[in-house]
Amino acid sequence: MTGFDKRSAAALRQFWRSEDGNTTIVCIYMSLAILLVTGGAIDVMRYESVRTKMQHVLDRAVLAAADLDQEADPSDVALDYVATAGLGAALTGVTVDDGANYRTVSAAGQSDVDTFFMRMTGIDKLTAPALSTAEEKISNVEISLVLDISGSMRWNDRMNNLKPAAKNFVDKVMTDESNGITTLNLVPYAGHVNPGKDMYLYFQGKRPKVWENNGWGNGDQDAPGNSLCHNNAENAEEGAEDPNCAEGLPTNQPGGRFTPWPQAISNVVYYFDLDDDDLYDVAHKFEDFPETAPRDADDFFKGQVAYLFSLHPELSDPDMFLGASIKGGGSKNKYFQVKGDQNGPDSDIGPTKNQGKIPGKTYSYSATLNALWEPLYVAPKGKTTNNSETNTKAPNQKVNMTSSCVEIYDADFNTTDMPASDDYVPHFMYWDIDLAVMDWGWCPEDDTQIQYYSDDAVALKAFIDNMRMHDGTGTQYGMKYALSLLDPATSDAVSFMIEEGVVASKFEGRPIAWEDPETEKFIILMSDGIVTDQFRPDDPRAAINGEVELDNQSSDKSYNFSNRNTNIANLHKQCTLAKSKGVKIFTVAYETDNWAADVLRTCASSDSHFFRTEGTEIADTFDVIARQINNLRLIQ
Repeated sequence: MTGFDKRSAAALRQFWRSEDGNTTIVCIYMSLAILLVTGGAIDVMRYESVRTKMQHVLDRAVLAAADLDQEADPSDVALDYVATAGLGAALTGVTVDDGANYRTVSAAGQSDVDTFFMRMTGIDKLTAPALSTAEEKISNVEISLVLDISGSMRWNDRMNNLKPAAKNFVDKVMTDESNGITTLNLVPYAGHVNPGKDMYLYFQGKRPKVWENNGWGNGDQDAPGNSLCHNNAENAEEGAEDPNCAEGLPTNQPGGRFTPWPQAISNVVYYFDLDDDDLYDVAHKFEDFPETAPRDADDFFKGQVAYLFSLHPELSDPDMFLGASIKGGGSKNKYFQVKGDQNGPDSDIGPTKNQGKIPGKTYSYSATLNALWEPLYVAPKGKTTNNSETNTKAPNQKVNMTSSCVEIYDADFNTTDMPASDDYVPHFMYWDIDLAVMDWGWCPEDDTQIQYYSDDAVALKAFIDNMRMHDGTGTQYGMKYALSLLDPATSDAVSFMIEEGVVASKFEGRPIAWEDPETEKFIILMSDGIVTDQFRPDDPRAAINGEVELDNQSSDKSYNFSNRNTNIANLHKQCTLAKSKGVKIFTVAYETDNWAADVLRTCASSDSHFFRTEGTEIADTFDVIARQINNLRLIQ
């Protein structure tokens, strides 16, 4: 071997054994690994950005498509949302499942993301998938909508703003899809809540026998009103000989049934009882009285009543005619009983609503030729049975009461049951009336009673349109009925109302059990002010209560039935009970002060369920609540 070969071999052995440069090699490999990891992270971040964008776009797309309020094809809506976001090519499919009370929309998509660094490992692209599903489902829904119709609602156009907002709410929750699934109890309240005469009888409420008005003797004393005509007591024979009892129409004063009006008469409303319970079912109005018309209704009422009998076949018995109310000039409207009248031309307790919708038709004064029709008039005779003769569902009622409120006592607020009392709330007002927009009564009249378990949006909206204001603010009573009407223990009362034709038969079995997983229950409680004291007249049967406000009578004519603090405490008891039963409570403080707003805030299920609003914003508030009730939600 030459010297060169020896030297080469030695150099190779030394090179092979040398460790110089190892760090450089390791650094090169580590740099390559770091580059791949960092670059891969960048590729993954780009992938995740695309995937997140696609997911958000699909979420919005299916939410819009699942909305039951929109009428476009759900698939087209979803496609449009994705295309507008620039991801139209990424959408792989849309599926829609429509049912009677729900719509479910699912959308899937994917987008390929080219890699910059991962391609060095053989991965040229990443596929970003997205899947989203939204459902708007209307489960069995029971709603109690509680609306303030107190006199203060006339200020600042509150009632005019409330009505369209409430009607829009009805449209939102009462759709074709919710038919037979969603029911709404509409509970108008002023000083009290009127459950209606059918429910009044279910409570076994008995109409009062009004003293010195149109009441009847009780069988052991002289008849009220100083008349003996229909008294079946020991002085019945004396009564039979009373000359004022001609035609069975008693009077303790000569000259007719009506007091001459001090100004020109504006209109007269006549009331008729079709089902023999002495409570009016239909009323017809005569208006357009000329200045020269008689001011004593005794001069023309017979002709007008005979004329009405000729026009309406359902008026078949003279005893259907009860009496009439008169409006004219600046005087308070007054009601005068004719059937069973016992105080002559003095006014009586009865209906005095002469504005707004009445359950009947309206005619012009000039339509009647009194001289022609008066001879055809047949006077009602009234009943001669004594007071012990009653009917279990229709007691022997003798007062044409305009409203049907039952008293609710403190103990009733400790439960979710319907009111336990059968005591009636007297007919009266406490504060001054505004005749243009209010009807007489602390208790709203029967035409402003609770609307029960309805899914008829048209009828509910018509009712809202015709609501008129009354006196007082008994928010606790509105809440009491709202909750009771969601209590499954009320089902017997619902069955009774179905029998009476008040509730549709398809709602037999409502209210549904508290614990039913497919049922949601809501209360929407709206008020414009402070809960008031509860006043009552000392003499609940005095005729003056039908035409003079208690505050304008002498100070000893009324008393405080329950004070404001007690009433607020009772309200909050009901709110607490509702929450314990899983009822969601939305409250709306409409143009209230801070103190009144806090009363409603405490009642709401949470701060997010409480709304404070003013003016026309109440429409937006009701819209938000309706959308929450319709329960639009992402489910995947």
